[in-house]
Amino acid sequence: MNLYPVYGERALFIEKEKTIIIADLHIGIEYEYSLQGVNIGSQTEKMLERCISIIKKKKARRMIILGDLKHAIFSSGKEYEEAVKKEKKEVRYFIKKLAEIVELWIIKGNHDGQLKSKRAKIFGTRGISIGNISLAHGHAWPSPAVMKNDLLIMGHIHPHVRIRTKVGYSYIQPCWVRGNFKKEILKKYKDANKNMEFIIMPAFNPLTGGVAVNMEKIGGAIFSMIDADNSFIYLLNGTNLGRIRNLR
Repeated sequence: MNLYPVYGERALFIEKEKTIIIADLHIGIEYEYSLQGVNIGSQTEKMLERCISIIKKKKARRMIILGDLKHAIFSSGKEYEEAVKKEKKEVRYFIKKLAEIVELWIIKGNHDGQLKSKRAKIFGTRGISIGNISLAHGHAWPSPAVMKNDLLIMGHIHPHVRIRTKVGYSYIQPCWVRGNFKKEILKKYKDANKNMEFIIMPAFNPLTGGVAVNMEKIGGAIFSMIDADNSFIYLLNGTNLGRIRNLR
């Protein structure tokens, strides 16, 4: 497949397609935090710089965002409406700058319902394919066509692993999750690849939080399809921690 992680980054690279894949930027999440009394400066410029650095490093011609480019879903109250206005401005700026140097594709996530752009290709929630690789955000049932390929890459849950020390202290680390789908689920899809694998990507934005996959239930439509217990957890440095069932 010529697919591999970009070292030191929460990104994948399809070498044959010269394509970078990232997920879950949640541009504007800082404004929601500020309404809760937590003041964090905008991270949009930093994420943009990271994206440009990856694109240049890999000499990529395309970048695909697997959903949740933006954060706000609805507005309620004057302060929230102001936050949404700021977010929209940053989203437009982010898309504009990236589209100037690379072909930009965005697959809609559950936070992207109203997302529109003339500078990027916007795809629906049920996923798309590039060769034998499928791509979706992960919050909605994938299309039958998407399930015919060898691999499905998705985001949505912002996977973390909770690690316990010998003295009882625990902490969480962002991670990758890779495994197989349940055979009985794949049978429900006509012409599905019975050996199809999946990869769940860590969120590109480190401020988003997430799910400790070895301690919490992985919810959502598509995640009911995966064999979570037998899936493998990888840290961002590439360390394979083993199967989820052995890390509970």
